[in-house]
Amino acid sequence: MTSNLRVRNYRAAFTLIELLVVIAIIAILAAILFPVAGTVQESARRGATMSNLQKIHQAISAYELDNREYPEFLFGPAICRTNGLPDPSCSDFYTMKETAALVTGRYRSTDPEYVASRNARKIFTKSLYPEYIRDLDTFQSRNNVVATPSVTGKVGLASRISLLNPAGPTFYVPRTAALGLGAQQIPFYAYDAFDASPLITNINNNTIDNNTLVARYSRLWMPVVDNTTLDSLSPANLQLYQRQLLWARPPADTVVTMTTHHVPKGKILVLFQSGTAKVLDVRKLSPLPANPAGDSQFWQLTN
Repeated sequence: MTSNLRVRNYRAAFTLIELLVVIAIIAILAAILFPVAGTVQESARRGATMSNLQKIHQAISAYELDNREYPEFLFGPAICRTNGLPDPSCSDFYTMKETAALVTGRYRSTDPEYVASRNARKIFTKSLYPEYIRDLDTFQSRNNVVATPSVTGKVGLASRISLLNPAGPTFYVPRTAALGLGAQQIPFYAYDAFDASPLITNINNNTIDNNTLVARYSRLWMPVVDNTTLDSLSPANLQLYQRQLLWARPPADTVVTMTTHHVPKGKILVLFQSGTAKVLDVRKLSPLPANPAGDSQFWQLTN
């Protein structure tokens, strides 16, 4: 009886070879399925970012129709707690979510946030937020390592030619004053993937620096010049000069914005003035010639 039980138990068990075969099959299936699952996830995240770009284009079109010009910002700059201004020397910024509350809230003159709210609302009159886009997630790329707009301290400086002049008597200089205007350091929220996104550190290895932001949206990439200077521009620079959102009718292939959060996957996501959003190979980018902002060197698209 005992002998029969032992025989039956022995026959019901797996042999070592059978176990090894099963493990090998599982390993092969995992090697096949994991990359496929990663590709599907990246495709879904990319699709969500593309959808946000389309929403931004719709909002920009509505803004331009209402104001006869393009906005100065998509979301807007980071706001300092001490004065409610996009101060690049500030060490304590409101979070993006708190700034949104400053812009949409109404404060009495006795409230501690009153001055900051007043200043922030002036700046955000030149933004898509909150009149044209209310949802902060619209400014997000799903590959962004900053997962929430309420994270404190996630602010970076980006050089950009800007008509913003918070230190002057008015917040914005007139278009004619942009003649010879230089680049400014502007603080942006790292969660905001389309006003600014990470610097590409190696275009061949698809690497980015998440701690260094580069301006990706601007009405002005080259200073306004007079006719004499315009005549002296090279064909390449003249083409770039014409493709700026400062003008009333920029060409359809003018780049509105792009995001580099998908560069580790070898792609950039680009929105054109025509409303077309494209997924392009990162090698479509090249240094921008004669660019006074300096750190926007990956803005230009090659043919």
